[in-house]
Order: sequence, then structure tokens, then C-alpha cells
Amino acid sequence: MLKMVDHALYLKAVNNPIRREMLRILNEVEKASQEDFFEKLKANNILDKEDVFKYNIDYLIQANCVKKIEEFGNKINFEILQAGKVIEKY
Repeated sequence: MLKMVDHALYLKAVNNPIRREMLRILNEVEKASQEDFFEKLKANNILDKEDVFKYNIDYLIQANCVKKIEEFGNKINFEILQAGKVIEKY
């Protein structure tokens, strides 16, 4: 069950340019491994530092836009949630 998110936190999450691009990219694939997602963000010149990635993905998780899925072998995937789909596919 999803928790209620503060509206201001949600707006801050989806209105940030970096996080909007992260949501746009994740919305295209629905689910991505941490490595692939980070590489795609770097390739698109959205961000290039892992600490910036971690900060922004944690923000999107806290705002219930993205779900972190930890799988066997310490593999981490991210899946877009309904609240993160505010960014339309183009």
C-alpha cells in the first residue's frame, strides 16, 4: 500500500528538471536496472555523478513516483509508479 505524500514534496519532485527527465526516461521503459538507468542519464547529458543520481532517485522514491526493487545478487531495479507517470511519453 502506498503512503500519502505531502503535496509540496510531490510537486518539488516532479517539477525539478533533472527529476522530470529521469521520470520521462523511466516512463519509456517502465522498469530499468540501476546501471542501465544511470548510463542512459549520462548518455543524455542529464547527470554524470552517482551521488547526484542517488539524491534525485531517492527523492523520487520518497515522493512515490518510483519504486526501488532489490533483487537477488544485490541487483537494483527502478520501476515507475502511477504518480511518476505525469511525464507523458513522446
